[in-house]
Amino acid sequence: MSIRRWLRVHRADWRFGLRITMAGVVAFILAHAFNLPQGYWAVFTAVLVTQASVGGSLKAAVDRLIGTFVGAIVGAAAVTTVPPGDTFALGGALALALVPMSILSAIYPVLRVAPVTVVILLLGSAGSTEGPFLAAILRTMEVGLGGIVGLVVSVFVLPARAHAVMCDSAAQVLDLLAVLLADLFAGLQGQSDAPSISRRHEAIQAAFDRMELAAHEADRERRTLLVQEADADVIPRTLRRVYHDLVLVGRVSATPLWAPEDSAAQPFANFVSEAAPYLRELGNALRDRKPPPPAARLDAAFLRSQLALTPARESASASGNGAHDRLIALGFALEQLQRNVRDLAARTRESARTKRVTAAPPEMLNPPLL
Repeated sequence: MSIRRWLRVHRADWRFGLRITMAGVVAFILAHAFNLPQGYWAVFTAVLVTQASVGGSLKAAVDRLIGTFVGAIVGAAAVTTVPPGDTFALGGALALALVPMSILSAIYPVLRVAPVTVVILLLGSAGSTEGPFLAAILRTMEVGLGGIVGLVVSVFVLPARAHAVMCDSAAQVLDLLAVLLADLFAGLQGQSDAPSISRRHEAIQAAFDRMELAAHEADRERRTLLVQEADADVIPRTLRRVYHDLVLVGRVSATPLWAPEDSAAQPFANFVSEAAPYLRELGNALRDRKPPPPAARLDAAFLRSQLALTPARESASASGNGAHDRLIALGFALEQLQRNVRDLAARTRESARTKRVTAAPPEMLNPPLL
């Protein structure tokens, strides 16, 4: 792989690494410029606060500052109760301070760093020379400086907006859904691999988790006026509906409906040849903030599949082989899948950076309800 291609493929990774490096170096310089006694707190905080997106960095900076402030107050108060050189009293004060902080940090994740701050103030050597309350003030200042540096670097140095991160994750989800769709429809002819499909579902769930986390961070950016974007939650919600439609197809295909050589399955094989690439193209459009691809061929494939179900249901009803209800469920799943894929295309159009057209191209009529 050439260096240029590696840089393009891992663009988000090396930009993230560059932001972390710059945040740490800038925090180190400022800590020494302000002559902070434990400047490494600022460096640690700047490195930890710098996240993959601006929204993530904002949350990390606020959480760390609040946690440090609360932990510093509790730690400073605990230090004042310990006589000098009394190890047993120090251990008791440590336990008494950690119990409430640990419980509160479990209930409120914003206080996760508070127990660590309590330990450092009680057991660190700086508190004995600076005094408990001065040490608490200095630690809070150091953490605040690191948080500000990490946030400023995230906003101004090769910034990664959470909405873009979310769209990239959505494209990964669509790539996985395209593969899952092909596997599930292969199951209609007895060609599915249950362990492989189970692994695909696990990968899809992990990709959904990453996408929904990025969507929450994008919403945080929007609420704090860092960016002006549309509501990011609509894309994950629509993708969830598409995924649920495929789950219904998977239930139908758990037992084959046709033999591998049966010509009745040909319209569904043609549908997969249109739908799987369309999902990938839709993901690329989301990632690149472009309008969705034309859907005329996909709509035609949907219609042919729906029309092919009518004689299949009649044949199943006449033979009494028990496939009639499953064919009805398959028709319903296809109808919902078409509706939700169209909805996702509309959300992709809203997310596009290009100018919207004034008149949308004509779309095929929905197939009749089955």
